[in-house]
Amino acid sequence: MDKQSLHRIVQNKVFLIETLSVESEFILQHVHQAKLIAQREYRNLKDTPGGEKRAINLLDKLVGKGEETCRQFIDLLKQNDILENFPKLKDHAIFDSPEQKVAVQEVTVQEVAQYKIAQNPRGTCVIINNVNFTSMRERRGSDVDYKSLDKVFRWLGFDVVEYKNKTADEMKNLLKALGKTVDGDCFVCCVLSHGVKEGVCGTDGNVVSVDEIREPFTDLNLAGKPKLFFIQACRGNRNQNPVRVQADAPGDGESEMMEVDSDAFDITIPADADFLIARSTTDGHVSYRKPEEGSWFIHSLCRNLEKHCPQGTDIQTILLCVNNEVSRKDNKYKQMPVQEVAMRKRLILRPVTP
Repeated sequence: MDKQSLHRIVQNKVFLIETLSVESEFILQHVHQAKLIAQREYRNLKDTPGGEKRAINLLDKLVGKGEETCRQFIDLLKQNDILENFPKLKDHAIFDSPEQKVAVQEVTVQEVAQYKIAQNPRGTCVIINNVNFTSMRERRGSDVDYKSLDKVFRWLGFDVVEYKNKTADEMKNLLKALGKTVDGDCFVCCVLSHGVKEGVCGTDGNVVSVDEIREPFTDLNLAGKPKLFFIQACRGNRNQNPVRVQADAPGDGESEMMEVDSDAFDITIPADADFLIARSTTDGHVSYRKPEEGSWFIHSLCRNLEKHCPQGTDIQTILLCVNNEVSRKDNKYKQMPVQEVAMRKRLILRPVTP
């Protein structure tokens, strides 16, 4: 039997180990989903400490299964989502002869205009960070999210301003005042708080609707400019972690290991152009937050901004990376961020050189 695929894996083993070990759990999940390894093998490999060791054991396991499994594995490596996570694989010798190498389709976006982002600072990034509440539990880990957002948006050239522990009326008045004064090429608003179906909670437990968050920024000084809103909060209580989980809504349980941010409100994009509202989870579902690490959504957002902004990747593409990363988190329950977009152009935010 021809063992071409098996030989290619063996010949390129060092390259594959070096490449796949960066996100070994990701490739392991795809190999398992493709049924190239059994459930027991998947569990054993998943428990292997260290990405490099896990990649080595995975390749050894696949080679041991023979030529057909190796061929299927190489075909798996050609899939777009694999190539996006492991760009070093593109056009590498692990694939067939040069005329058979995987062709990566490039989307032409030259016809789509870009927002002009030239000022320094770019604009204002407002972070409303509600941690302590009069009648709800403390949102442990929210300060970690704030520090991550503060760091990355300063790096991207924004003036960052934090407003901490605001009541509903204070939030409304603050946003109205900011809507009359903020300027620049772009505006960013991050809201970290408890939530209920009707909107985001102030520290007093009263609610600010998403329209009340958005509407102050439809004024003329931001007309035609991109306005980004990142809301860290759940949209309901489904899929709560059964072991010590706290939801950011009144009366929810205690947690020491993993917490969830609960909101469950509906966001509707207005007719006004140039708005993007990114939510940490889908309607009706919880949004996870670790006290010592911050929330899954904000952590992934900041990490992907740091990774892709220097490469000139547009914000909507970066948010697709966030969606993908958060959705495949290794947890009993899952989380799916979503975006409502009313943007007319591509938004590219490059770091500002000191």
